[in-house]
Amino acid sequence: MATSAFSAHHEASEPQVAELFDCSLNDGVTAGDVAALGAGDFAAFAEEHELTMTSFLWEAIAVNPPFQEPDVRWVNYYPTWGDYFKGEASWREHGSKVAAKIDKLVTCAKPSTWTVHPAGEEAPAASVKPLYIRVCNLKEGSTMKNALAYRKAVNSVQNGQIESSVGSYVFTPGFGASGFDYAAMVTGTPEDMTAVFENSRNGSTAALLTEAGMTEPSNCSVDLHKSHMMVN
Repeated sequence: MATSAFSAHHEASEPQVAELFDCSLNDGVTAGDVAALGAGDFAAFAEEHELTMTSFLWEAIAVNPPFQEPDVRWVNYYPTWGDYFKGEASWREHGSKVAAKIDKLVTCAKPSTWTVHPAGEEAPAASVKPLYIRVCNLKEGSTMKNALAYRKAVNSVQNGQIESSVGSYVFTPGFGASGFDYAAMVTGTPEDMTAVFENSRNGSTAALLTEAGMTEPSNCSVDLHKSHMMVN
């Protein structure tokens, strides 16, 4: 996943269900081609069958091993498991034509599922957004409670610095997912994310967290994606 999850990227205050497909682009296909189909035929399918979901395509930009192989990750979010199973049933019964179009563009592995926890502000709406994921393993003595508290603190500091709002979420493994304890996602408009990256580069965000007595409870690697909105 980490690489290989609403307003537009993620919207509820309660945890949601994420379904994530790791995919390779077929010859001659671009991530933009896949995102266009997702925002077209796939979005029309979701609307026709009244599915409660959002979908995004994560285009891999700079990803650490062992998650670097997929070109894109197709991520569907559902508010509840009931919404997930309604979507799966509709797809199996009625989705063959759209599935055939998707198969011409990408080759995907079986999906994994995740629980997505809010860890700060909601992400703003944008058709394309930078998105980074911190793939983390908890340090000895730390818990997910520590991790969520830290990510909320980071989001508060980041948004205070830019006087705007980027979104913050934590993914924990569900079915078919393993290899790390959690993945912390941050995403926002290109302008706001540029400011976040600059504050990370110059060390000002880290200095404020240290001043506040906050230390990261995990060892993490960081991956960069471009998130394309498809179903909102």
